[in-house]
Amino acid sequence: MGLKKTEQKEYAKFLFTEKNLTQKEIAEKVGVTEKTLAKWISENDNEWKKLKTSLITTKPAQIKSLYEQLERINETIQTRPVVYDVPAHYLKPIKVKNADGSESLEYQKYTETDFPVKIGNFPNSKDSDTIVKITNAIAKLEAETSIGDSVNVGMEFCEFVRDIDFKLAQQINGYFDMFIRQQFQN
Repeated sequence: MGLKKTEQKEYAKFLFTEKNLTQKEIAEKVGVTEKTLAKWISENDNEWKKLKTSLITTKPAQIKSLYEQLERINETIQTRPVVYDVPAHYLKPIKVKNADGSESLEYQKYTETDFPVKIGNFPNSKDSDTIVKITNAIAKLEAETSIGDSVNVGMEFCEFVRDIDFKLAQQINGYFDMFIRQQFQN
């Protein structure tokens, strides 16, 4: 009978952390009361909730978000209108005497592209700084292992061992839970 309770608890933990189900749905699937499930969730300083949060904020999700930010910045830069640094005196009208002696205001004729670019569709220093920060964050995330990654590997390994030796899988799962708790504390 104790083995069944352990299996129920492990299944409940899996459903709580991995699936987007309500506590009522989990309790029904596992075959326990909502009160029992709530007790399991609150045991060990809300370990299940922390685990669920770490799985939601996984490294791949963060990397994807950073790549999307980088793409938006690059699109903004590419679609930015080009503004040329035309000297101010070209932009002001000048008085011109007409042939009949009257005066009128006219703008000097010029070609914008003959002047240097003031604002263009290339990154300015602020854009460059942001791009560098995002690419560094991506590189760091791609190089490190998160708790979520560790949990995924550990759960897959426990499932693998469970098919071979259930009792050993329970022991490994216990050690793995201690390992994850220690990671949360660090």
